[in-house]
Parts: sequence; C-alpha cells; structure tokens
Amino acid sequence: ITMSMPLWPFTVESMDSVNFGYSGINPLPHCNTQIYTIEYEHLYTPAIAVLGRGNVVNYQFDNGSYQENGKIKGLDVGVRYYPSLSMQGFFTGGSFGYWAGHWPFIQDANKPTESQASAKTHSLRLNIDIGDRIQIQGTNISIMPEVNLGKFFSSNSCEYTAPASKVGTLCDQKSEVDYYLFLGIAVGVAF
Repeated sequence: ITMSMPLWPFTVESMDSVNFGYSGINPLPHCNTQIYTIEYEHLYTPAIAVLGRGNVVNYQFDNGSYQENGKIKGLDVGVRYYPSLSMQGFFTGGSFGYWAGHWPFIQDANKPTESQASAKTHSLRLNIDIGDRIQIQGTNISIMPEVNLGKFFSSNSCEYTAPASKVGTLCDQKSEVDYYLFLGIAVGVAF
C-alpha cells in the first residue's frame, strides 16, 4: 500500500494578477524619480503569492553642485504575504533582482564643461514592499498603494565625456542613488 501526502494541507484556488504601477513620490533629498512597473503575481498558497516584475526608472539627482541623470531597468522575482489570504488586503513582500543602468553626470555644476562623464551600472537589488490590495467591488480590479524600500549593490564603469583632454579616460565616480524609499500605486487585474 502506498500513501501520498499533499505538499500543503489545504487547497489553493488558482489566482493570478497582472499589476501596472507608477511611482514618483520620493522623500529622499535631491532626487526626482519616475518609476514604471509591470508585475505578474500568482497565488502559491492561500497566504503567499510569488511574482515577477519588470521596471524602468528615470531619475534626476541634483544637490546643487553634483548632477546625475539616469535611466535604469531591472527584473525582479519575489514573494508577498497576505494575512487576509487570497491576495486581498494588507501585504508585505520582498524581491531580489538584476538591474542595468546608464547615467551621465556633471561633477561640478559650476564648471559643467570641465567635469562631464558617463557611467554604466550593473546591480543586484533588494526590495521590501508594504501595501494594501483594495478590490473595487464587483470587479476583478484592485488599487494597490504601497511603500518600497530598497538598496542597490552595484559595480560600474565610467569615462569622461568632457573636457576634450579627458574624453575616453576612466573615472571612479559612484552613483549617488544606491538606496531608495518611495511611495507608489498600482492597478491589479486578477484572473
């Protein structure tokens, strides 16, 4: 006689969601961001959802002397925990991903033609999110306000683009944007 045991002591109704998000409220000083996100989220257990996420971030950092203008793109995988079950209500989550970016910068805004360079970054990113999935009654659509906190672990290459005497030579500038805190909102469509 053989017996088989289920992996979980409960059944999970299949539920998936595609979530489209935008973020732009960043309380960190000197940094303006526009973040566009698309996620595919799948209910794995009644309380746990797994997700894949694609992101594009445009940002400008300007503290009055140093200026950085970048675009980074990334792919993340992660999980979310829903205490109310079935991908409803409050959630906490975490994700890990790979990101690549390009960011021209000016080291001294008072002398822009003497200190311009361009850098490329390859990063691993760790992200924590806290939010709420609020379903619009009678529909399969949810509004998802959330807070994200994270850190980039980066390596970069950098070379001067001005002045002419330095063009093509290497530089060692690190990006000023290696951690973040932002507020965002997404619209989720469940199926």
